[in-house]
Amino acid sequence: MRPILKPVDEYRVGDTLRLVRELGVWFDLDDADGGVAALLGQLDGTSTVEEIGARLAIDAAPAIAALDDAGLLEDADAPHTLTADDHERYASNLAFLSTFASLTTSRYALHARLRAARVVLLGVGGLGSTLLLSLAGAGVGHLTLLDVDRVELRNLTRQFLYTEADVGRTKVHRAGARALAVNPTLDIRTVERLVTCPEDVAPLLEDADLVLCGIDRPRQVRHWVSRACVAAGVPFLSGGMTVTKGVYFGFTPGRDGCMECWEAHAGPLDDARVRPPVNRAMGPMAAVVGGLVGVEALRVLTGFAPPVSMGRVWTVDFATGETTVFDEWTRREDCPACGNAAAPR
Repeated sequence: MRPILKPVDEYRVGDTLRLVRELGVWFDLDDADGGVAALLGQLDGTSTVEEIGARLAIDAAPAIAALDDAGLLEDADAPHTLTADDHERYASNLAFLSTFASLTTSRYALHARLRAARVVLLGVGGLGSTLLLSLAGAGVGHLTLLDVDRVELRNLTRQFLYTEADVGRTKVHRAGARALAVNPTLDIRTVERLVTCPEDVAPLLEDADLVLCGIDRPRQVRHWVSRACVAAGVPFLSGGMTVTKGVYFGFTPGRDGCMECWEAHAGPLDDARVRPPVNRAMGPMAAVVGGLVGVEALRVLTGFAPPVSMGRVWTVDFATGETTVFDEWTRREDCPACGNAAAPR
């Protein structure tokens, strides 16, 4: 192990050494004798803890452990199997993941979780378009895509997977081809199927790590997908638009309440309450909601941070810019769908 200090800006104010990681995030270290600065100067990834200690004539292990606990260190010797092309392709992804790496869990280990992940994306329309490109760029290794629609001219304002040349063609096959054009290292399966019951989804969930539901018609479809996820023990995430608000939410079977628990908590959600009669999602709005669901998917798949939308509805108001938790619910022990669900695997 060769500790390396993550990128920070260093400022000294009297006896205090301030390490600034990013806007609003900093660490103040007491350094009256300059010992901390001397230690930080050794954390360039070329020396072991023992070598650093010998050079400074101190026991460096406790201080290095404290810096690691603060999230400031990673291991320059962390093993990986990435090729030169992988490093080039995923450079910015790895840089982001390094923020959450440590001496025991490397950026490469977090990235490897994405490469091994199996995600089922139901719907490659307004929400799914942004999600698919985000997942492909992140390097999620195995993707199953389901849709039954064909590309329409009116889709092109917000579904940027497609071009005018795709109008009239089957969405799911065009989406799969586009994702492979972005990242040919992926394993992508396409399924052209209408979802009418949980059994239409269940066969796709074997070995799945996450389901992303971008289907919202008919209203019951999320219940069907929810039931399939509960039966398979697979986390569920979804999102969409009302009139001026984007929403996203999810649950982990056996831990959070399912979609039927939410409806029992909130009351029956008829179509007029949850969806406008016409689609009012402009491109940037659909992209924002898809991006928020995509970040949540990365939280679930890598564990870089805990998910924030499980058993919780987040909204973003596109008129005011306000983001808030609109509703929260818990698992009902008497829920006919998830009351007997097993604990998360």
